[in-house]
Amino acid sequence: MKKTFLFVIFFLTLLTSNSFAEFKFVQTKDVSTDTPGIRGINFKPDGTRMYITNRESGTIAYLIEYSLTTPFDISTATISFTGGTPKGTALTCAAEGVGQMTYPHAIEFNPDGTRMFITTNEGIGSFDLGVWQFKLTTPWDSTSLVCEKIYEIDIDDAGGEDQLRTLHFKPDGTRMFIGGKTLNKLRQYDLANPFDLRSGVTPRGTSDSLVSADTNMRNILFNPDGTQLFIAGNENTRMNKYTLSTAYDITTLSSTFTTFDLGSRVNNMMGFIFASNFTKLFVTSDDGSSSGDNQIHEYEIDCAGTITCSDPSANSDVKAIIEANVESAKRIIKNNTLPIFHRTEWLRRHKNKDNLSNLNAEIDFTNQKIAKLASALNTLKKEKDRTYSSNDWFEWSEGRISFGKKDANDASSRDIHSYGFSIGADRIKKEDRDSMYGYVLQYGNDNIDIGSSGTNLNTDSYSLALYGTKLRENQLFTDSVIGLSLLHIDHKRVINGNTLKGDREGQQIYGSINFGKRLLDEKFNFNPGIKLDLGYTKLKAFREKTTLGNSLADSLIYKEQNIKSALATIGVLFDTTNQQEEKTTNHHGRLEYVGDLSPSSNAEFYYVNNQNT
Repeated sequence: MKKTFLFVIFFLTLLTSNSFAEFKFVQTKDVSTDTPGIRGINFKPDGTRMYITNRESGTIAYLIEYSLTTPFDISTATISFTGGTPKGTALTCAAEGVGQMTYPHAIEFNPDGTRMFITTNEGIGSFDLGVWQFKLTTPWDSTSLVCEKIYEIDIDDAGGEDQLRTLHFKPDGTRMFIGGKTLNKLRQYDLANPFDLRSGVTPRGTSDSLVSADTNMRNILFNPDGTQLFIAGNENTRMNKYTLSTAYDITTLSSTFTTFDLGSRVNNMMGFIFASNFTKLFVTSDDGSSSGDNQIHEYEIDCAGTITCSDPSANSDVKAIIEANVESAKRIIKNNTLPIFHRTEWLRRHKNKDNLSNLNAEIDFTNQKIAKLASALNTLKKEKDRTYSSNDWFEWSEGRISFGKKDANDASSRDIHSYGFSIGADRIKKEDRDSMYGYVLQYGNDNIDIGSSGTNLNTDSYSLALYGTKLRENQLFTDSVIGLSLLHIDHKRVINGNTLKGDREGQQIYGSINFGKRLLDEKFNFNPGIKLDLGYTKLKAFREKTTLGNSLADSLIYKEQNIKSALATIGVLFDTTNQQEEKTTNHHGRLEYVGDLSPSSNAEFYYVNNQNT
């Protein structure tokens, strides 16, 4: 018996720290007419709004909001509210009894856009530098902001840090991270109430110095799972990536870091943000003069959350997807042939009855494709008058539901949910009740949840098959099936917070032959037999696409895949009839052993961003 295995061919060069995944420059938007001193930047998650902090007259803080007609395309950005001159919304805090903020920097929001946070590196009134918390009475509308709290950063407690700039939150809002250029360290604080600085804020540690990465940090950002930290400033024109041994804990930062060049266009970085599911980077730049250029630079990222792309054939979800497609192709064949053989077995048990229809399911077709296919069988329908002619057709139906789980050592686990139904019609010649042939229309759905990140394959199959059976002398019988299937696969893969989807089409031809003998006994009837299922499945090439924007980050191209399958089954079916005065009860069951004789299947895939590897 040959054990089935999966052989994956991948076209991907092994990656070193900077091998092929640099940031790819897209475009620059000049906002000098809107702001003389651009600083922080952020976006609404759907990319339809952009926010920047503006420093007027060298110090005074404003927030400028833009609307984007194309999500995350800065060339389509226009100011939503000018507010007169200067442009934007003034950042004040009447709740704390102080006037307008000075020296604004990074901007952060809570997930639903009802709170906004901005850092300032200069005190005002009795307050030292800190983080200002605003409530937005209309989510994502900066004109509706109301100051709730100024959370002071104690300069002495912070080790003498007097240039606060960076700001970031853990996704659930229970931890805040800040940093400044004086000491070039980061500090983390636990929040008793998520995204709320009004009470319950506790310092939880300080990082080592990051001066080797940049002596003038402007912002920080974590990747989606908190195991990587990005830091950049205006000492140089690069992005720096650290790793963390414990997610979202800056005390576990690595001592080394990887650098990525942003190009000479970024001559004086003021802030940055990763957006669009971490597939885009936006950098603000100010040349330092009141009449100079204030710009936003847009970059695309090859692989979300990691920048450098890892070998996809080593990714447990990708391996599980390839394996699941092969398994699903075999399962569809098995699920299509099994109801047909159930029908032929039923006919052998009931061949001497006048009515051979066996409708086991009442089905309401909400799926219009299936309804059209099934309607073809109505033309075969005949009123049953309990007599035979050579043109009599008998209808039957069968439904199925199954579920299971498969674990693997080097691939993600799979939770499998499958259902389907069959509608068929066949006829038996009056003069030869031992011969039969018929047609069957079948629909099946294979839903596979892969791993724990949200990756999923959902396969619809539409099938038409021709089948026949012959009961020969000495109760020997032969069943045969040949069929065609059309497959539609909804493909979803989630990696580092980036969701990639695709539609994949496929075709399948399959056949099955079953040899057996019916052994009759006073108490039990036995049907020992051997069955061989053969199939050939062709899955068309397709490309993954991100769900936000037009980014190619993380996207894989899967080339056409051909899957050959062969399953051999040895088993025995047994049945007995219990005849009573008013009713007849039939009992039947089976025992089977299935051997997989399928050859290996080759799967080829590569990154859209690097098709030559």
